[in-house]
Amino acid sequence: MMYLDANFFIFCNFDSTQRGENARRIQQKIALGNKAATSAITLDEVMWVIIKTGKREVLRETIEDIYAIPNLAVQEATASTPLDAIGLIEQFDLKPRDAFHVAIMRSIGISEIVSDDSDFDRVKGLKRIRL
Repeated sequence: MMYLDANFFIFCNFDSTQRGENARRIQQKIALGNKAATSAITLDEVMWVIIKTGKREVLRETIEDIYAIPNLAVQEATASTPLDAIGLIEQFDLKPRDAFHVAIMRSIGISEIVSDDSDFDRVKGLKRIRL
């Protein structure tokens, strides 16, 4: 199982370069049976990028389409996620949002993340799948 970072969804939905093609290929594999997860926090990031880039008119459709992807689970942050994130910030010098993603991943036993963010490369035991 892999975890999908916010930039995966942005590239998948809005990028016409090779990164967008790579993201769409991964999404197709998920729809065909590969299991994946993301979090409500990820969707918050996606929503912010959509609004910030002036694409508010596609906000609802984009988020509903993400929820409709077969074999994709949207996870919640738990009450202990912030405390776990602090430890990850201290240990790997992560930004808070990235630390939240890693904390959620660890809580559900995922060690692979699809992301264009190289900050995840500093986390021991985590494999980043680049777009």
